[in-house]
This record gives sequence, structure tokens and C-alpha cells, in this order.
Amino acid sequence: MIKYQLALILGFLFFNAFAQDLNYTLSDDSLVNHYASIKRIYYATRTDIAPKIDGRLDDECWKTVGTWDGDFVQQQPHQAKPPSQETEIKILYDDKYLYFAVIAHDKEPEKMSPILGPRDDAYSGDIAGVALDTYNDKQTAFEFNLTSAGQKVDLMHLGEYGWDFNWNAVWDGKTSIGDSAWYAEMRIPFTQIRFANKEEHVWGMHIWRYIYRLSEESQWKLIPIDAPAMVYIFGELRGIEDIPYKRNFEIMPYGKAKYIPDSYDKSNFGFGVDGKIGVSSNFTLDYTFNPDFGQVEADPSELNLTSYEVFYDEKRPFFLEGKSILEYNSGSDMLYYSRRIGHAPSYVPWVDEEAGEELSVPDNTSIINALKLTGKNKNGLSVGVVNSVTAAEEAIIKSGNSEEKIAAEPFTNYSIGRIKQDFNEGSTTIGGIFTSTIRNIKDDNLNFLADNSLVGGLDVEHNWLNRKYYIAGKSFFSQVNGNEEAISALQRNSRHYYQREDADHLEYDPELTTLGGWGGDFSGGKRSGKFRIEGELEWRSPGVELNDVGYLRQADYIDQDLDIEYRVNKPKGILLSYSFDLRQRHHWSYGGENLGDDLRGHMRLKFSNYWTFDMVLNHAFNVVDTRKLRGGPSLRIDNETGHRYMLQTNSSKDLFFAFGADYERLSDKLTKNDEYVFQAYWRVSNRFLLSSQSVYTISKDNNQYLKSTIVNDKRNYLVGLLDRQTFYTTLRAEFFITPELSLQYYGSPYVSTGKYLDYRRVDNSKAGNPDERFEVLNKTTDGLLVDGSGNVFHDFSSYDFDFNFQEFRSNFVARWEYKTGSTVYFVWTHNRTGYAEVYEPSLFDSIKGISKLSAQNAFMIKLSYWFSL
Repeated sequence: MIKYQLALILGFLFFNAFAQDLNYTLSDDSLVNHYASIKRIYYATRTDIAPKIDGRLDDECWKTVGTWDGDFVQQQPHQAKPPSQETEIKILYDDKYLYFAVIAHDKEPEKMSPILGPRDDAYSGDIAGVALDTYNDKQTAFEFNLTSAGQKVDLMHLGEYGWDFNWNAVWDGKTSIGDSAWYAEMRIPFTQIRFANKEEHVWGMHIWRYIYRLSEESQWKLIPIDAPAMVYIFGELRGIEDIPYKRNFEIMPYGKAKYIPDSYDKSNFGFGVDGKIGVSSNFTLDYTFNPDFGQVEADPSELNLTSYEVFYDEKRPFFLEGKSILEYNSGSDMLYYSRRIGHAPSYVPWVDEEAGEELSVPDNTSIINALKLTGKNKNGLSVGVVNSVTAAEEAIIKSGNSEEKIAAEPFTNYSIGRIKQDFNEGSTTIGGIFTSTIRNIKDDNLNFLADNSLVGGLDVEHNWLNRKYYIAGKSFFSQVNGNEEAISALQRNSRHYYQREDADHLEYDPELTTLGGWGGDFSGGKRSGKFRIEGELEWRSPGVELNDVGYLRQADYIDQDLDIEYRVNKPKGILLSYSFDLRQRHHWSYGGENLGDDLRGHMRLKFSNYWTFDMVLNHAFNVVDTRKLRGGPSLRIDNETGHRYMLQTNSSKDLFFAFGADYERLSDKLTKNDEYVFQAYWRVSNRFLLSSQSVYTISKDNNQYLKSTIVNDKRNYLVGLLDRQTFYTTLRAEFFITPELSLQYYGSPYVSTGKYLDYRRVDNSKAGNPDERFEVLNKTTDGLLVDGSGNVFHDFSSYDFDFNFQEFRSNFVARWEYKTGSTVYFVWTHNRTGYAEVYEPSLFDSIKGISKLSAQNAFMIKLSYWFSL
């Protein structure tokens, strides 16, 4: 008996030693550390009886095959505590599919939230799902979720709390509502997930459930809310064996018809093919021929008065698929910015509208084809390759019965390659990237474009002590080649400004035919626990250039950044969680010019009633702006102090709001910016949602650039005191008939009106005293802008600087996924835009005036059909 008892004890100790990884000690709560250290394992069971995917779980296999598991642990709001409701899961498989079943018990079934929302809206009502680290690389995972109303949510995990919601797989899932639970049933084809081809599989696995009315998340294997990453703490899925490898071939042909009443070419029809080829079980080739890359939702309106390019997110499905493998970002810059492919034509000719000339230019460059290979092998090597060819485009000038065609964009080839190798179970990664753009320029009017460009980069990251600490580094170079006209234009553009007269480290050379440079960043710190600290050093040499197929906001700088945070996720009193963050930044030019300092403090409080409150205080000083005068000398900007507040009510209610205010003041006592934000979300029913976000801004800018002009053989730079008001709102109405059939409306009016209160010439651009920095100019009764000596700097009869900008963008989309992976769209877009050199003091009148602008309407219907071989 003693031997038997001893054997049981030794067996118990051996099992715990095998089943636990006792390294997680990042939390100050011992119970959190305990649950995070437990290594949970689930063994999937092979079934010969395939369930019918209807969400009812009454199939024989769910009753007799495999085992149900549960024992979930609450992650929030009360971490490591038992959940308020129990959850059970079961996993089966056969040669083609993984099957997941979830029973989400609820003691208050009348309070369950079966809310229909858009696909990939992760918090529309109650939800449950599973994430699979099929590479077992401790970094990436495929996640599949179902809301209690039956809507699909799929995404990819990208490491340290990065998610790609744009990844959409082709899979089946249904739910049903019972008397004391709701039920979820999923069927996931093995062809939709990538994994190494071997006899027995061990995958990381995470299963979770969210109860909407309680803002409660519970998990099969606890991932602490303050962990530095997620996937490396997953539990394990085992038992999947002998899956026969099948090469995946997916084909999705489409046809579309588009009608634009007021355009030169009123109607057009198109056909194309998208598809996938499973090169192996873990590598996929995406292809497209004559693709439709039209966006369903328009980009937001913005009147940009800065020298920086406005950044817009990618929304086209082909480029969103697998983009995580191809990403290489440094700060706000990207070596691969897919919106460069198929961009609007670079050259837009001038036309004489008064003479009756009309201009027709394509909205986007036509993409002839694109290929993309992405995947990751069993040894942790990630590979991503994209090649795309875009057509030459022409602008058409029509005058009477005659037409003139002018080249607007050359035939172009884009190539991107990305590799990344994991070591030490994903704790260390080393990677590289290259991009290439080659243009076939045959027309003299396109000589301002570079012939070709090449960009390459290397990156490395190392984590240790359960990813508590990390160091990371990136470095990249660029080389752009072209004729003298193209490289001269590149030197003078807003990213480079080589012509700056007060920058000793810059030299503009109009005879250059090559421009090169490099950049990078180095960062590290502690990113878990209550106390966190991270630092970064980032740099760009003057000649670095990424914008042929990347995004570069600005070259010629060195930035140092230090971020210190204190975060508590444990409820205390009326607070569920709170955090305090202090950030310090210092800026130089690449030549060592001191460009300024920033200090920012941020406090966030989350209350027990699920309201949140944010307060931000910031101060900028010693600021010198090298871009303000558009290639002129650096301009001193007075010290700035700001404070921002945001309050949001409980987002789990059917009606909730958010209110915000942002106040900024400069020490010149003239420049200020007041911004007010109001957001409202009203869930009228479980199928109908109304939402809006409105922003109203009142600003005065004492340094707004106007123009440069040559007077008495000297270049002068003019600025003004701009008094500006801006209002825009985004309205959305979404009605979901079923998870597969929805109607959505998006409308966004935008108005911005501005008046210049005075005009000044920049005298001593770096002087601390504004009176020494500027010379005030006078506007005469006959419309001239002159100084005290009568020198003329501007004639207002040519144009006025005051403005009234009005725009309305909207669309209506009917979407029906009539078969898994196959969709039909009907889209109506309606746009109005107007710009006048006149100040409109009433924003209300400016908004009303939108209705008087000419409208551009477009109607499109698109049908796609997905099938696999």
C-alpha cells in the first residue's frame, strides 16, 4: 500500500512537472502566475461521422466521440477568478476538416446578446472562438470566432498584440440559442490554415469567450492581461495525426458592371480571376488577373495644409491577404506600402476650362496582374514575395469633336521580397526585405519620374525572460536612379528639401542622376508588469527615399524617445484598472540641428461601471520646423502647451457615447487649436446599428505658410495668421438581415473655412521674439500686399488665400455571401466637392452649401464565385 501511495505521489509530481511551465512570474498576483504557468493540453479526436454545421450540436459525433473540456478562467475584469458562466468545448477532425463545438452556458439566458454586426467585429455581442498556432512558432496564429448571432470573425495574430483582421478564410460556422446556453459549431478546412506536413501535429491553442453585457472574458488557458505577448502562452492542441496532404487550388472568377452617369466613359464591364494555389501545406501562391481593386468605402476627407503626404489605409483584399509576413515598418514609415501599386496617375495635364476643354483621367492605374507567395516552413522561416505589373495610362483632353491623348503614367513593375527566420521558439527573429520599382518611361512629360529604385533592409529582435525584456533593431538603405530632372525634383520635394539655405549638411545638386540614403531604428526595454520602460533611437539620412513602393513621411532627422508607464489591471475601489504614462522625445536633423523637445503625460482610468476617462498633458519647446517654409529656412515655433480629455460611457450598453476635448496653446498668445469630439453608438436592435463621430475644430495658426516670392532679387517667404474652422462627421447605418446578408450606409460631410487675419514676411526665421521673426505686411485698397517700402509681395486679384472647402462622400453597399466564399455586391457612391477662394464665417451655411455642388454618382454590381479543386 505504501509503495502504491508513493507511486501515486511520484506520478502526480511527474505529471505536474510535465504539464507545467513554471517560468511565468511577470505578475505580482501569485494566482495569475499559477494559471499562466499551467500547460493545458487538449487531445483532438478523429471522427468518421461528419457533423452537419447548423449550430445545434445534436449530431451523433458530438454525443459519442471525443471529450468535452472546460474549466475556463476569467481574464477580465477579475483576472484569475472563476468565470460567471461555464463554457465547454470539444474538438474533432477528419481528413479534410477541423470541427469545433462550444457550449456557452448562461444562467440568465434572457440577457444573452445575439447581436449581428459586420464580419470581423470582435465585440458585437457574445462571442467565442479558437486561435491556432499551427506553426508552433510562439508568435503567429490563425483565429476563428463566432458571435452568438452567427457572425464570423477571423484574424491572424502577429506577435506582441498585433492582429490582422483583414485576413479572411473560407470556412463554415453556425450558432443557435437554447434555454440556458448558446451553441457554436465550426468547420475549418485544413486548406485554410498553414502547417508543416508531418505525421503528428502539436499546435498552440487559445480558446476564449466574451460575455458582452458583463464585459467579461474567460479563457481555457489564462493569458494574463499584462503579458508582453499572447501566443507564447497558448495551451496545446494534440492528437491530430496522419492528415493526408492535398494541394489547395482556389479559384474565384468575378464579373462587374459599373455605370457613372456624368463621366466621359459612362459604363464599363469587367471580368477577372483571383485565386490561390497551395504550393505546399505551409506556402500559398495568391494570383490575380485583371483584378478589380475598387474600394467599397471612400477615404476620409481632409484639406491638407501641411507639407506632409496624407496616409490612407489599405482596403483592397488582395493586398490585405498575408500582409503580416510582408510588413517592414519603422516608426511611421513603411518599406512596403501597397497603395503605391495601382495609385492615381502621376501626371495630370492642365486644361483651359474657359475654352471648353474637358479632361478625363483614370482614378487609378490599371493593375494587369499580381502574384504573391507567402508562408512559413516548419523551421520557422517566413517568406513573402509580391510582383505586380501596372499598365501605362493616358489622360484625354477633349475639345469639341477633337481629342488629345497624353501619357499620364508609364508601364511599371513592382517587386517586394521579405524573409524572416525564428530562433529559440520565436524569442529571436532575424529578417530582411528588398523592394524594386522599374518604370518604362517613353514620354518626355513623364521625365519627372525616376526610372527605377531599390530598397533593402535588415531587422533583428531578441526577447528574454518570458518576453519581459527585448531589444530590436532595423536598418535600411535606398537608391533611386533617373535623369537629372527626376532626381532634381526628388531633392526638392517635401520629404527632402535639399535646397534649404540654412542647412550646412545639405547640398542641392541639379546634375545628380542617383539619390541614396539610409535609415533605421534601435529600441528596447521592459514591456510587461506594473512598471514598464521602453526607449528608441530612430534616424533617416537626407537622401533616403522609400515612396516608389513604400511610405516615407520625412527624411533628414534623428529622434530619441523614452516611454515610462505604470499600469495596474487589478480592480481597486471604484476602478477596474488604471495607468500612468510619461513620454519624452528629442529631435535633431541629420546634420545635428536641435529641432525640439516634447514631454507628454497620459492617465487612463477604467471604472467599475465600465466608463473610461483619459487625460493627456503635453508640452513642446525649443521647436524648429524644417518643413514649414516648404524648402526655405528653418522656422522657430513658439513653445506649445496642450491638454486633452476623453470620457466614454459603458460600451456594452445599447446606447453609449464618448466626449472629448483637446486644447493647445502657443506662447505667442496667438496660435491655438481647440478640438471637440463627439461619438454616439445606438444599437436600435440586434440587427440595426446607428453610429456617428463628429469633430469640430477652431484654430488660429500664426505660422501658416502661404507662398514664396522673389522681390529685389531675393526670395522671401510669406506666412499668415490663419483663423480656421473645420467640421466633419461620419455617419453609419448598418442593417443585418442575416450574418451573410447586410445593408450598410456611410456618409461623411466635411467643411473647412479659413480667413487670414494678417500677412507677414519671414525676416529672421529662428529669432525667439516673434516681432523679430516676422515683418508685418499691409494689404492696400487696390488688393496688393506690400511692405513699408512699397515692395509688392502678392496681388490678390490673381488669387485670394481665404478659402471655403466643402466635400461630401457617401456610399451604400448591399452585400450577400450567397455561398461560402462567394459574394455579390451592389454599391452606390455619391460624392460632391467644392473649393472657393472666399471665407464663409458660418459653418452651418457651408454645410448647407454642399447640396448646391454638382454630384458625381457611380453604381456598381459585382458577382464573385469561389470554388476549390
